[in-house]
Amino acid sequence: MTDIKKSIVSGFIWSILGQGGYLIIGLVANIILARLLTPFEFGQVGIIMFFIVIAKVLTESGLSGALIRKNDATDEDFSTVFIFNLIISIVLMLLIIGFSGTIANFYDDPQLKYILIASSSVLLFNAFQITKNARLIKDLKFKRKSKYEVLAILCASIIGITLAFYGYGVWSIVLMQISTALILTLLLWIFEPSIKKLVFRRNSFKSLYKFGVNTTLASLLNTAFDNIYQLILGRYFAISQTGLYYQGKKLQEVPVGVIKSTTLGVVFASLSKVQDDSKQFDYLYNKIVAFFTVIIGAICLFVFFYAENIIMLLYGEKWIDAVFYLQILIVSSFFYMQEMFNRIIFKVFDRTEKILHLEVFKKAIQSISIIIGVILLNIEVLMYGFLITSIISFFINFYVSRKILGNVKWDEVILVFKVALISITTGLVGFILNNLFELRMYQTFYLIPVLILIFILGVQLLKVINFKNDVSSLLRTLKK
Repeated sequence: MTDIKKSIVSGFIWSILGQGGYLIIGLVANIILARLLTPFEFGQVGIIMFFIVIAKVLTESGLSGALIRKNDATDEDFSTVFIFNLIISIVLMLLIIGFSGTIANFYDDPQLKYILIASSSVLLFNAFQITKNARLIKDLKFKRKSKYEVLAILCASIIGITLAFYGYGVWSIVLMQISTALILTLLLWIFEPSIKKLVFRRNSFKSLYKFGVNTTLASLLNTAFDNIYQLILGRYFAISQTGLYYQGKKLQEVPVGVIKSTTLGVVFASLSKVQDDSKQFDYLYNKIVAFFTVIIGAICLFVFFYAENIIMLLYGEKWIDAVFYLQILIVSSFFYMQEMFNRIIFKVFDRTEKILHLEVFKKAIQSISIIIGVILLNIEVLMYGFLITSIISFFINFYVSRKILGNVKWDEVILVFKVALISITTGLVGFILNNLFELRMYQTFYLIPVLILIFILGVQLLKVINFKNDVSSLLRTLKK
């Protein structure tokens, strides 16, 4: 267990540094670009990114997760996945190029055609990254992975900002994204070992795809519905509304993305190694989830409370309507992260078909809210439907994942709603104090110490977690 302890701690630290650095650099670049560009230009990018993100999910096909989970993965396995990813990426790239004109006509924006054609190159670059990243994660080499990603986004950000400054408009965002993918691919292929022999083994592909096909279809559904709001807003409301939603989503992804990127990969890779010890797995999983639920709850509270301040401070007054999107998305992400932790159970115990079945059911529910929002042409109905679906999805995922473990206890649900209650109460106190003292804009930052104190007291009073004792207990267990 000593090696696992070191892997978790080291991987977690470097994941935080790497993903934190990656997201912060990306955020700074995004802020500068938002100051130089308009919601319409970001709306254009938001629309085309739907197709690129969906294609990236299909390219990856869940096979990297299969490689990480397989303890005895061979070079032939990696080679098989690489060849498959490359072929799929080329096919999808050609399809996007072929339909780019139709998509541009649908949105009555001819420029979208050329943006789509250029952005499709990201798929090809991504195909050369997948197996390299999978090997780094499998070997828990998060330090090296983090260095590559930070360097890539840093160089690409400089390129994007320079282009925006010289008046290249939407192309500064597009070329920044292409540069990120290209530079990261070059770094991985220059500094990481190449596949010794390119071969495609049918048996290897079948065994890996059995794991990957379910996660792929589930991710496809999840990604499609997560990004479909960009298409709907652009088509039935205005492309500028897509830009506002896109920026709210970008901000929401910074704090949540750090936790998601750093935690899920490390936890999945590490817990896979103790999958045969049910008691140890259950203990570690519950302790980790409890700790991060509190962290996520605190982050969501402060982002929601200071949403207007964040938008005004970072983007300026022309982006003020993005506040609504940011608040809805950050609350939804609290339940979404719980759902992601539950998914680890499905992956570790090779029950990925459950992920697919649940996604189909949950997206059917979400479709109802989308249809109602479109019929009524009401953005609030559309977004509140998204929030309600996130809450329902958490309940469904929790119950089914616990059935797999053979132990349906409601402790995790109680924990989640305790943290939600603490966050709501803390936020309400903050709003009352804000109105009582008539604080304006950045004066509300004076309330931060008060909000932190109330939140911590709530955690202690409701006995959600004892940071010192629980973390110490977790480390002692790992040592054993």
